[in-house]
Amino acid sequence: MKLILAFVAGLALSGEMRYFPSILYGHILIGSGTSRYETVFTITASNETRVTMNLFTEKGDPMNASFIDEGGKSAGTGNSFECYVIPDRPVRIKLALKPEDAEDDVSVKTGWATVQSPEQVDITAVVRITTPDGKLISRHVLGSEKPPTGE
Repeated sequence: MKLILAFVAGLALSGEMRYFPSILYGHILIGSGTSRYETVFTITASNETRVTMNLFTEKGDPMNASFIDEGGKSAGTGNSFECYVIPDRPVRIKLALKPEDAEDDVSVKTGWATVQSPEQVDITAVVRITTPDGKLISRHVLGSEKPPTGE
């Protein structure tokens, strides 16, 4: 845990850092349908800036995901995602299972995320859980926190 805290604290020194202590994405096959779990990040900025998002498992290991853009297309896979944000043009990124993970009947990923940029950005994250027929079960807005420091 000390290594994780030192890592996050070190990243904070190189620009604006946001920490989301709880993220969730995946699915559970129920009967003839699938309930879905998704986390969607919306990033806005007053100035043009580059933003880097990093995903981690609950144990602090890098966590891989597919990053899906607002149009539903893949914007990349891996444990990190970079984008360029310009004023008045929010970037929306949804976390999804990688294709090989999506083949399992039950595949739900949990962990945490950091978002870093050289400029100040506004970030919201929303976790949605839906039934197999697409009805919303739960919607929860995640707040970002200052990265943990010390013990």
